[in-house]
Amino acid sequence: MRCEFGKVTILVFQGVEEDVLNQVLDILKVEDNTGQKSKNNQMIFQNMIIDSRSRSVYRYECEIKLTFTEFEILHLLARSPGRVFTKEQIYDFVWKEPYYGDCNIVMKHIQKIRKKIEDEPSQPLYIQTVWGVGYRFNPNVSSSL
Repeated sequence: MRCEFGKVTILVFQGVEEDVLNQVLDILKVEDNTGQKSKNNQMIFQNMIIDSRSRSVYRYECEIKLTFTEFEILHLLARSPGRVFTKEQIYDFVWKEPYYGDCNIVMKHIQKIRKKIEDEPSQPLYIQTVWGVGYRFNPNVSSSL
């Protein structure tokens, strides 16, 4: 149900709160605007394929094992190359709960992802740090196809 009060719109849903929240988040999630070639549910970047359907990541045709949370973070960033996400935004999207001020958890996960996907984790190609703001997926990573 939709109620309007001046400039404020209130949406009221019936159903399980978590299901409704997940539907809203799915709608709000940034669609695949990578600018990269996409094949089915795959995002194809330089030497890396991210498959959202199978939740798998391949580099140089070898599968990279990521945890659920690591995949969610990588997938979030890769869907919007160049868009800077704050640690708070990453936390909100991935953990699906409000950010409570522990940015170390996001930083630790980014470090783990970099160790797995980067040739040189100290000089990352894919996940870039935007100092004082957050992280972004490199918009200049060219498509390999």
